[in-house]
Order: sequence, then C-alpha cells, then structure tokens
Amino acid sequence: MSTPLRWRLLDEETGVTLADFTDIDGLFIDRVFPIEPSYERYTLLSCAPSGPLLAAIDGTGPAWFGNFVVEGAHDPGRPVGERCEDQCWECAQNMEELLDVRVIGHRPAADGSGLLDIDLEGHRRDDDNNQGGTVAPMVSGYRLLVWSTVNGSSEETSAGKCRDIAGLFHERPESWPPGPPLTLLGCRPGLSGSFQAELAHVRVDGTAHTMGWEQRVFGSVVTSRPSTLGDDLVDVVLDARIPEPMAANDRQMWGMWRAGGPTQPNLWAQLDRSDRYLWVGAAAIHRIHAPDKPAGTVYHLDGRHSTDYDAFFCAIGEAVNGPGGWFGGDLFWLHENAATGGGGATPGFRMIWHNSEVARTHLVSGYDRKSWRPAVTFDDLVQCLTEDGVQLELR
Repeated sequence: MSTPLRWRLLDEETGVTLADFTDIDGLFIDRVFPIEPSYERYTLLSCAPSGPLLAAIDGTGPAWFGNFVVEGAHDPGRPVGERCEDQCWECAQNMEELLDVRVIGHRPAADGSGLLDIDLEGHRRDDDNNQGGTVAPMVSGYRLLVWSTVNGSSEETSAGKCRDIAGLFHERPESWPPGPPLTLLGCRPGLSGSFQAELAHVRVDGTAHTMGWEQRVFGSVVTSRPSTLGDDLVDVVLDARIPEPMAANDRQMWGMWRAGGPTQPNLWAQLDRSDRYLWVGAAAIHRIHAPDKPAGTVYHLDGRHSTDYDAFFCAIGEAVNGPGGWFGGDLFWLHENAATGGGGATPGFRMIWHNSEVARTHLVSGYDRKSWRPAVTFDDLVQCLTEDGVQLELR
C-alpha cells in the first residue's frame, strides 16, 4: 500500500506544487490554547481623571472597566489631551489598547502638580503599534478613553488625560512564538533550494485546502535523508518555521477532516469553547466551495448546544452546510454570508432556530475573556441575522 501524502507545498506566486509529503514536524506543537496573557501593572503619571476612571477612584463606580485606550497626539507640541482631527493616521499609530483593566491604587502625583498617579492592572492587546509596544511614542501626553459596546455599536467615553505612562512600553516575549524548524516527513524527492510557499492540507480524495498566511513556509532546504515512511521517500529538513504553529489538539481534528470531514452533526458539542473555536477554523479551511443553495431553502439550526459564542458558529455552519460546515466564525463573516451570499445559502433565506432558549440563557451581556471584548449576546445575533434579511423563526 502506498504511503498517503497528506500535505503539499504550493509556490506562493504560481500555485505550482513544490512538494507532497506525509507529515510535517513543527506545524503542531504542544501549547495551551488560547495563550494566557501576562497581566502587567501600569501607572498613569500626573493624571487628571474623568468619567469612569474618576468614578473608579472615588468609589462611585467599579474599579474594573474592561478595555482602556491611551491615545497620544502625534505632535509633541500639542497640549496634553488635545486631540487631532478624527481618523488621524499618526495618532492611530500612537494608540494602545489595554484589556481587562482595573484600578488598583492611586496617590498624589510625585511631581507636585496636584494631579494623581494612578495604578492599573491589565494586559496589552498584541499589535504592531509603537514597535509592538516596545518604544514610547514622541508625544507630550495621552488622552484616556474607555470603549464600550452599546446596541451593537462601539462608543468611546473620555476617562481624562495624563502626562506619561510607566510600565507600558518594554520588550515582551512573543505572544505566539514561531514553531521549531520544519521537517517534511515522507516527502517525494525533488525539493531543493529556497522557496516561498503556501501550505495545503490534502484530503484522501485529493482535494487540497490552502491554509492561512500564519502557516506559510518561507525558507530553504538544509538537508535530505531517506525516510522510514517509504523506500522512495525522503525526510527534508528546512530552515523555515511556521509563524503561528497550530495547537497539538488540532491534529486529531484535522485527521478527521482529511478522511472526509465529520459524518454526523454536533460532534463538536463535546468540546470546550477553545476547541470549538479550533473546530470553526478547521471548518473554514476545509470548506467545499459550491454555489449557494436555491432560494426558498429552509435551514434548521439545532440550538441544543449553543452555550457559547463559538458553539453558535459550529451550529449555524452545520445548519447551512451539513456536518462540519462553515457559515462564518465571527459577526463580520456572518454578515457577509447572510447578506451577500457565498456561504452556502442564497440571501433572504428562512432559518428555524430550534431550542433558541439555550442561547438566550447563555449568550448574555458581560465581558468575554476569549475575545477581550464585550460579549456578543443572543439578541446581537438575532439582530444581525434579521437585519441581513434572514427570515428567522425562534422556537
């Protein structure tokens, strides 16, 4: 029996197959998902608090207020707290978002200004602003904002201003370090030199599903050796690393998709929320692109297991596209698929949401420590679907 070649490298520009191989060391690694953030302490120096920050200090409001934004004016000569015009690109690059923040202390400012030094605890949203949060921008001070979601729209509330911030700008370990050097196991001979390639997962029927930018393979061959997986195969050692390696518990799930995908609905129901998120990602990559089903098709959403945000997307994906189906993994793609098509259902379709009370009970207002945003509620989902033309029937 020939050895199955489960993976493929495709030239990034031409799409030409560079190599087929059985397995790949360095793609799946033993890591916790999602990565738990490191909480840090920040101090707002010479701060004039207002709004929710002032309420947290004087006791008229909660010490915890979710996400906190510090925005520095790009012009160092601009007075503290004075904002540039809306959508100023330079100021946007000086913005930092702190997550799950609470006030843990305050005292008179050390500079004798009569203002306050305020201690916060939280963690920084991982982004590229200010060289990944390592270098403080050249600004004269910061405007402070609290972002919240009201009726599905983001709103900002002023929380005051401060002269400087201690503890925010410094080197941190990579939140998602690259994987180890890659070895292509059981590879057909012929791969050599340097290349820039996309990685694709190959089903037993030969269908290849290209993965994302986070799993690209840029590098060159270091050495090849005979493989134990077949007399005519080699193991190829690369100097490349996967930018964002996948969770070890992804491997079994991907093996199921390779064999054809789930054969019955609700197999995801036994998973916890983190693995349900992985399920939705696997479903997105392995989706079979086909024309939308005819107008007038009625879809039945089994809501018995919709106890969290990711469970809803597992359930609606299967309602539209069968076991292991995908119909979005967030509100953006839910809107795109429902309103404009391309996800398997012709817009304007009718959907019967069975056992909708489960989601109504579990998807409630609060702070979602998976997305680090205000939680998406049952009412938010209903509003999104109905505004996008879905004829929704709740049962």
